[in-house]
Amino acid sequence: MTAAVDKAAKSWSMWGVRATVVVTDPDLLDSAWHLVRGHLAGADVVASDTREDAEVALLNAAAGRPLRVSTALAQQIRRALEAAELTDGALDPVVGASRPHAWRSVAVRGDEVTLPADTALDLSATSRAVTADRCAAEVATLLGCGVLVSLGGDVSTAGPEPESGWQIKVEDLPGDPSCQVSIPSGSGLATASTVTPLHPQPGDGPRWRTVTVVADSAFRAAAVARAAVRRDADATAWIDGLGLPARLVDRDFRVTRLGGWP
Repeated sequence: MTAAVDKAAKSWSMWGVRATVVVTDPDLLDSAWHLVRGHLAGADVVASDTREDAEVALLNAAAGRPLRVSTALAQQIRRALEAAELTDGALDPVVGASRPHAWRSVAVRGDEVTLPADTALDLSATSRAVTADRCAAEVATLLGCGVLVSLGGDVSTAGPEPESGWQIKVEDLPGDPSCQVSIPSGSGLATASTVTPLHPQPGDGPRWRTVTVVADSAFRAAAVARAAVRRDADATAWIDGLGLPARLVDRDFRVTRLGGWP
């Protein structure tokens, strides 16, 4: 007798990271894959920080004047402003501003956006996680299955959970401390790292090698994780105050777990 398979997955490279989609119904894998790839292509046209023809580049060129943008870009901007507020400016998406709290000067009214003159938006800190959340929600809604979407270190889940739960391996580089966690459907997980394989972290580098956070969305988890790696010694107290489960690995490979880390 053959055991039933409760998940199927497909991975590929996108935006310089590994993209993965997992579904609870193997028969729907190809449909989910096409949906996710379509959303990623659309997000690239909207919010890419490397494409000169991206919609956000057109908005930046209009700084100082109101511009009507797509609903997708307006959503990305709202999320980026939420992240700036949540992190007290650590993830401020406004570039070139001469005063602090510049994100509070960005006006978003429906689909009309006005940037302060002589500034620009960089959505790279949040756009990937926002896109992961949107992809997972769309697959679950349109196909009616459980889904996990992972874009690099940003993971979003939606729909019914598989029998074995959403199991995720948390690890930075091979040989680093690792663990396996289970998160509920409808939640997100994100890992922020200060280390790359080609540029190992020196002994006197940043305090945190990696910070991994679980939250109610990939967006919120990513915002907290990316701000935390910049906060040095007070990162643990800050995350504790938010009441979010987190796992921090310092430069000496010591692991700190917070908030009932799963």
